[in-house]
Amino acid sequence: MLALLSTPLRRWLLASLLLPVIATVLTKLGQYTQRRNGGQPTAVSRVLLGLSSVARRFTRKHRPDADPAVAHQEPMPTTQLR
Repeated sequence: MLALLSTPLRRWLLASLLLPVIATVLTKLGQYTQRRNGGQPTAVSRVLLGLSSVARRFTRKHRPDADPAVAHQEPMPTTQLR
């Protein structure tokens, strides 16, 4: 059935359905690897979590939280109430 769909529609289906599933599986594997190491990140867990981040970024191109520059901004300082 997938072979009968046009190329743009097939690409949209893959991006909207398959990539989020792949990103979720990679995230779970990365977190599981870290838990097995006592919560410390390993090279494998960093790669898995990085790949999941890239996959999520491809699925959320037009959302503001997908921009890595916005996600890594310093939080605004809060004023202390006296």
